[in-house]
Amino acid sequence: MSRGVIIVEQTGSQVRCHYRKKRVRPTLMGLRLNRISRVAWLPNNPQTRGMIARVSHIVRVVIDIKPLARRRFDALAGYARKPELVLFAEEMEWYASHDERLIGMLLRDRTDDDFVVAVLARDERLCFRVIGVEVSLPTLKAARHELFRRMKEQYAKPDKAFHQSDAPSRSMDFFTPVVPKERLNASFRILSAAPRYSPARGFMEAMMRFYKDEDGNFVEQFQTTAFDARLWEVYLFITFVELGYARLPDLAVPDFIFEGPLGSLGVEATSANPPDKPPKDRDKLIAYMENYVPIKLAAGLKRKLEKKGWEVPEMEGLPYIIAMQDFHTFGAMHMVTTAMTEYVYGRREKLDEKGDVVIEWIDEHVWENRREKSGFFKLPGAENISAVIVNPLGTLPKFNRLGYLAEFGDRRVQMVRSGLARVKGKPVPFVQEVHVPGYVEDWGEGMVVLHNPNARINLPLEMIPGASHDFLQPDGRIKSFSPEFHPLLSRTAITVAP
Repeated sequence: MSRGVIIVEQTGSQVRCHYRKKRVRPTLMGLRLNRISRVAWLPNNPQTRGMIARVSHIVRVVIDIKPLARRRFDALAGYARKPELVLFAEEMEWYASHDERLIGMLLRDRTDDDFVVAVLARDERLCFRVIGVEVSLPTLKAARHELFRRMKEQYAKPDKAFHQSDAPSRSMDFFTPVVPKERLNASFRILSAAPRYSPARGFMEAMMRFYKDEDGNFVEQFQTTAFDARLWEVYLFITFVELGYARLPDLAVPDFIFEGPLGSLGVEATSANPPDKPPKDRDKLIAYMENYVPIKLAAGLKRKLEKKGWEVPEMEGLPYIIAMQDFHTFGAMHMVTTAMTEYVYGRREKLDEKGDVVIEWIDEHVWENRREKSGFFKLPGAENISAVIVNPLGTLPKFNRLGYLAEFGDRRVQMVRSGLARVKGKPVPFVQEVHVPGYVEDWGEGMVVLHNPNARINLPLEMIPGASHDFLQPDGRIKSFSPEFHPLLSRTAITVAP
């Protein structure tokens, strides 16, 4: 990727700069100027900035175009992708004006192997949308030059010139309260106001304009009784955008249909919600995890099975996924992967007297007066479910960590993440400092995809890269395809430095 470009224009004469003449003229020559109204295109680097600062009294910056990291582009404008874009073009480079008023994309046409450039600006809803496109550019260098030229041309226009007059009158606003203060969810209050969560808040303020409330009650629920469940939906939306998918609009069932270069899929989100408290006694806690938690998860999965979202015409021939998170009690996410695996497959791993792993097939889960037949994938109609997704890490701290990596929020925020990860098939403790250079994480990290052995339409692994993919074998064992580093659980300590 190019370092970007700074386009400058000389606005005054050096003649009157007698006391600085020896320094001004060589600087102007170095900037390829030395004449009023001359414009120069210069590499965007510290040396250029230093030279401009020396002669700022007679030079103006027309536009300062910087390279944009893919993560930052996705946070600001990735939701503007159209299905036809992701199907027929490969994104190569991303740029932005210094104030991020304009964004530029450089793409390769997969069909003709030439290049396309697109310039994006905010419409009246503050959503980035394409305002100019040029196609059939023969080389990457020519495409980059054309992109910078178009960004320079558009930057001179007022903001109203970018309004497209076809946007709805209102855009999504997650944070302006729509209910009395006393009804606001405690986690929502923290997200809205706490300085330590400013990275998550900044990230969500950037993406919320693009989010579509197909049910009509998203904001109210996000702020009150269903904060966690709605956050899980947003998490899924962001994760699939990062994977390069575009959302098919105007559908209430399923929650999402995503289209991408490797195919399309449907995702229905659900959750197990509070209030419940696990027992403190160790033996009772084990029984609770083996029986009560699966019963709780079963209720959510069966509700989605009854909706039959795979029957909508847009889902014809596509994999259908149920994505579930467990919020029924504090720390429930630490139990969800094991409990969900045992319930959907109807099997459990135990250690025998010799310490060897043996497989136990489960008939039903029993907790007090509640019973639930085990083996979700064996239920009538479940053959239409290609897979079930869980992610114990798909919670608010992930938004804070990824928001920080996307350069949102107070840069004094410090985060230390610790937990347990599967590394080359073995559980290993880890500690990571999120706020130091070199920290790496993506939205899909920690995701587990439980594939249905009886699925009518299988889900290819490559459609959800970076996740751990689990397959039930005939002998009851689980065959997993996992990334080299796969966190099983984690906690994040968040502070703000003085």
